[in-house]
Amino acid sequence: MSKRKKPFEKIVKEWKEATPLEIFIGVRDNFFFGFLGATIVVFISTRVDVMVLVGYLSYYYMLGRIQNRPRYVTDLGKMIVFPIPSALGAFVGYKLSYIVQALIHNI
Repeated sequence: MSKRKKPFEKIVKEWKEATPLEIFIGVRDNFFFGFLGATIVVFISTRVDVMVLVGYLSYYYMLGRIQNRPRYVTDLGKMIVFPIPSALGAFVGYKLSYIVQALIHNI
């Protein structure tokens, strides 16, 4: 067996051993962590002060949640459950924050 297949097989094994709820909670938390981090940058650059405050409050709440959970010790957590949802959340946050910013300016 090649070395390249072993990490993939290990991740598949860890996926099968994890419960769907564990995976969902990890993906959900990491998505929102990335989402909130990206929205703050957009709100700062567009100078929407109220949303910067709301963004920081939300972001630091999630940061406390992320830091106080058990660390990912599996390759599944380190290579998939944390980075992929966090990056997707950051991208979605970056895109949607412009929409939120436009709605706030119209109010």
